[in-house]
Formats: sequence, structure tokens, C-alpha cells
Amino acid sequence: EYPIYRALGTPDNAFADLFEVLDDGTPVALDPSSVDLDAAESLQPARETGRKEKGQPIVAVIDDGIGFLNARFCKARRKGRGTALKTRFEAIWLQALERSGPGDRSACLGEVLERRQINALLGREGLNETGEYTTLNARLARADARRSTDFGTSHGTHVLDLAAGSEPDDRDNPARDWPLLGVQLPPQAIADTSGTKFESYLVDAVRWVLRRAEAMDPRAPVIINLSLGMLAGPKDGTRFAEYQVAREARFWEQVKGQPVRVVWSFGNDYRKRLVAGLSYPATKARSDSEQSIEWRVQPGDLTESYVEIRAEPGQPLEALEIGVTTPAGLSSGVSGLKPGEVRNLTKGDQVVARIYHVPEHRLDPDTLQRNFYLLALAPTASLDLEPLVPSGAWHLAFRYDGCDALSLELQVQRDDSLVGYRAGARQSYFESPEGYGWNQEFFDYTQLEPDCAIKYAGTHNALATALTRQVFHVGAVRRDVHDDRLPPSDYCGEGAAWSVPGPTVSTIADRSFLRGGVQGCGTLSGSTRFLNGTSAAAGRLSRALALSSKELVANATTPHLADFNTKRVSLSPVSETDRARLGSHVVML
Repeated sequence: EYPIYRALGTPDNAFADLFEVLDDGTPVALDPSSVDLDAAESLQPARETGRKEKGQPIVAVIDDGIGFLNARFCKARRKGRGTALKTRFEAIWLQALERSGPGDRSACLGEVLERRQINALLGREGLNETGEYTTLNARLARADARRSTDFGTSHGTHVLDLAAGSEPDDRDNPARDWPLLGVQLPPQAIADTSGTKFESYLVDAVRWVLRRAEAMDPRAPVIINLSLGMLAGPKDGTRFAEYQVAREARFWEQVKGQPVRVVWSFGNDYRKRLVAGLSYPATKARSDSEQSIEWRVQPGDLTESYVEIRAEPGQPLEALEIGVTTPAGLSSGVSGLKPGEVRNLTKGDQVVARIYHVPEHRLDPDTLQRNFYLLALAPTASLDLEPLVPSGAWHLAFRYDGCDALSLELQVQRDDSLVGYRAGARQSYFESPEGYGWNQEFFDYTQLEPDCAIKYAGTHNALATALTRQVFHVGAVRRDVHDDRLPPSDYCGEGAAWSVPGPTVSTIADRSFLRGGVQGCGTLSGSTRFLNGTSAAAGRLSRALALSSKELVANATTPHLADFNTKRVSLSPVSETDRARLGSHVVML
């Protein structure tokens, strides 16, 4: 299985005699600007002797902003009477938006820095880490992109430090001997928090990591940290990125015999009011067929807003009708759509909103991605002359006249601006009068009442649902020393009966109620940062797996907990009431 670029609009069967199309990514424009082909990325392993430390776990991070020159990712080696820093990175792929490659039919996707190149940078007299990152970023990233390693805090650096960081001269830290691989995703793919732009880059990154890991040590366990995600999706293991990553890991173990573990963060959207549910019970004759919910779209949003509407597994959508009403009271009317049909909402002669009935899509003979409705709105503000929609309360109306039970799961797609990125996106959310009960923990009126259409269940990462042995989903825990508790962090998502019951396990990502985050390094050597989130929890679980690397085997049929060496890490059972957010155990390092 390989990635390939095709001209936009090429039919899937155009090259049926050569290959079968598994799925399509988002359209890209090949930047025709000149490329330094000598420095352009190559997916082939370096032609040099491998590392001497065979048998060590290989830790890989695929993320945004990886400070690969940081001393926490180096090992001190003797040089004359002193020491010199040598990188633990075998290679890092600095992805960037596609550019035209040599010839008419090739594309470059950033560049790969090999171990020897990183060591050459580290060996420069008076190493200026900031200057090196600035030079690289200027070559790879467009001027309008956020260049994360130009800043003191970078997400990938912090996560990798939690997963595999060590002081370069700390002989007592086993992580000091762990070889590393990294893939830094294009900043434009990270900036789009809906997740639609990073999926193809992510899958390519996983494939690259596995090939490089085999070249390093074909028997060493490979631990891939993926602290990335989105909110809305099928949440049944069939979203392209999670399906394909799980497939790659499973097939790699079967064919190569090399153990692979993929660590996904479980998501941070518990309190954001992005998931709702509407139910039609089974009946012989339905008298009340109409229901509605309010979707609040914020002013000043420079990006599109989306809601996905899905039926629970085993329930058809064909009898459902849908309509929208604008904040000004203009209504589209309620009607049904056939699979593949699109309904436009226009403002004058311009389309400002669309309702799609996305048809089912078969991923393989045994896996079907179910059909769903997608409602898309234009931005509420613009720096260009594009059509806009009004901000405020949009009403989604549903009508169902069928007699069988139908449970609708509504999900607002994530659409916010990441910390440090240029502001522009503003998160829309569901609204309900029953969504403002008294919250005893926060002492405010933010609690969802039992009869509220907005739900906590299902607020997890849409990419953290593949139930395969190679994949871990990680929740976040807050340490509560005073009450001797390990409750879920405030933001940690929750599983659902229609999705996954919860994460696999969880780790500590917050030091207390008032002091959020866990300590990791900043972009530059010697700096520290405290960041939280299930991203941090995933990094800590990756370290726990690496510490337990002798227990990791390919094609395992044992439970996930069998991967942990309880002499190196401890497992604290989770109460039944918290398992939907924390999984079965808290892994303690």
C-alpha cells in the first residue's frame, strides 16, 4: 500500500489495471517553487552502519514542533578530555506542504535529516539552536505558517520528552539509550483543528517510521506516539487515519514479526458541549416525529463550522429528514436526502451552507464506514470577499416517521485556534436550557442535567476508537494528594455505549486541581514547561511501554495490561464510575 498523487477529478477506476484506490485525502496544490533536491526528503534508509545498541525500544513521535537539537534527546560521549553530545535520533522527517519534485511526476514533502546531519549541527562551535531551527523553517515552511520550533514552547518537543527524554549524561536513566524517530507534520495540517488536513500526512508518517525502524533493528519494539485528534467522526474505528494506522501496525507485526505499539491521546473536549443525542423510541404509530437542537455559531469565526449527524450502529438513516433555521428565522424546511445528495443553502446567488448525505464507504470486505449527514456553514467573518453566514443560534430540525427506534448522535467538529497559532477559528457548540445546572466541583452553573440533549458521553478523540491489540488509547488523570484520589482531569473525554467504552488506560497529566500539567522540556535545551492534556498522558504512557519493552511481543493475544512490566511501572485499578474516562487502570511511573 502506497500514497500516490492524482490530478484532481481523476476517476478511481482510471488506473484499475495498475492499482486499487483505498481512500482519498484532501486536495493539495503542488507548489512550483524551487526545491533543493539534494536536501529534499528521501524515504530510503541511510546508507550507514546501524547503532550498536540493539534490542532497545525505538520511540517515535509524530507531532507538531519537535526540537530535535534539544540535549534531552542526546547522549553524552567522550571526546578527548571532555564530552560531546550525539543525537539519539536516527532520523527526523520535517514534513512540509507538497512541492514539485524533479521531473513532471514527482512531489517532495519536506526533507529528512539523518543522524549524521543532526550530529553535524550539534558539533558546530557555539551551537545556536534557535538559529538552526529558523534556517530550516525558512527553507521548508511558507511565511504564513506557524513555525513552532521558532518558539520556546513546542508540543512535539514536550510530548517526546515525556515519552523518551533524558539528561545526556544520566547513566541511570534507561531512556538515555533509546533510539528515536520523529516526524514533524506540516504546520498548516496542525493549524486546521478539524483534523481533515493531517490524516494523509499522518499515515505516510507511520509508514515511514515502520520502515526506518526495521532498518535500525528489525526485532526492536516500535512505540509510536500520536498525540493528535479531532472530535467528530464515526468513532467505530473506520475513520481513515485511525483505520489505516491500526491496519499498518497489525499487518507489520504479521509480516515482519516486529512488535508495534501505537499510543493515541483520548481527547480533551469533555466540557465543550460538542456532543448531543436525540432519541426516537420504537413505536407502532409515531405521533411526535419532530425534534430540534440549537447550534450556536460564534461571531468573528474565519473558518467553516461543521456538525456530523449519525445513527447508532444498526439503525438506518434513510427515513430521517433534516432542516436548518438561521438566527434571523429563515428556514430551509425539513426534507430528506438520498445518499450522495447535497442540498445548498444560498444567500443571493452564493452558497453559504450545505447539507450532505455522505454515503457509506467500504474500506475492506469486512469494514464498512456508515453513511451520515454533514452540515457545513461558511465563516461568520472573513478577510476576503467570501460569502458569510450570520453568527448566533442556528436551529437544527429533525423529523422521523419510522416506527423503529432511532438514536441520533450529533457532533460538532473541533474548530478552534491552537495556543500560539494565529487566531481565526472560534469553536461553535450546542446550546440547551438543561445545560446549566449547578456544578459542585467548579461551583458554577455549567452542569448538564440528566434530561439535557447535550452529552458528556462520546466526547473523546474520533481517532481513538480502533480496538486492535497494537493500539492504546490514553486518558488523563489529576493527582489529588489531599483526598488521596486519582480522578479524571477536567478535560478528559468520555467513552460511550455507541462508540468505545473508554480509553485503554490512563496516566497522570495534572499535578493537582490548581497546578495543571506535568514537567517536560521546552524547545531549547535547558528550558522546562508544564503542559497537560491527554497528549501529555500519551507521552507518559509511551515511556511506560518503553520501560516495559521486554514484555512487548508481536501478534500478542494477551490483554493490553500484559505489556507492562510491573517491576518498572505500577497499575492502579480505576473505579467503575471513572472507567469511561480513565480505562481499567492508571499507569504510574
